[in-house]
Amino acid sequence: MAVKLFQSQTSMFCEKIRIVFALKNVPYEIVDVRKDDRKSLIEYTGQRKVPSMNYDGECVIDSTVIAARLEKDHPENSIYPDGAANKGLCLALEDWSDEVLIHANHAMRRAETPEARKKAEEEWDVYFNTLDQIYSGKKFIFDRMTIADAAIFSQLHYLYATVKYEIPVKYKNVNAFMENMRQTLKLKSLADSFEAQSL
Repeated sequence: MAVKLFQSQTSMFCEKIRIVFALKNVPYEIVDVRKDDRKSLIEYTGQRKVPSMNYDGECVIDSTVIAARLEKDHPENSIYPDGAANKGLCLALEDWSDEVLIHANHAMRRAETPEARKKAEEEWDVYFNTLDQIYSGKKFIFDRMTIADAAIFSQLHYLYATVKYEIPVKYKNVNAFMENMRQTLKLKSLADSFEAQSL
């Protein structure tokens, strides 16, 4: 089976999918869309969104859809927790991360005035407080790493590595989660992006 991932290295959604590929030990080829200004991506998919995947000739777009497709065909090392209720919560947290935390990331990245920066930090404080409670006494939300952890990590990692904003030390559980993920993903530091490798 030939699998190609059209991606940008700094995209949090692409990093989320690279983690899924690694968890499932599925080999794939990377197409860096920045090298040709997304020309190859547009030619194949008719749109500019990453990640997109050529899955043995089938076009699959969107990180959540790609993750679900990989889970369906490669169920080992499941990215979802056991039980319908837990899976529903996991999917809701993935969606919250993808749809809410990304906007907080953009607000922080685009904050060009002290007022905008203060507002962005206040917004993040709300989310850090939520996450600090979620990860209280836990390495992962469920009994192992799931797509929810991967999605949350990717957003926080982008905040750290690309936006250059460190999580305040008072959020001890969030920082412990990030350190756990750094070790699990075998990153030398949180400044590094997660590359393709097996976990």
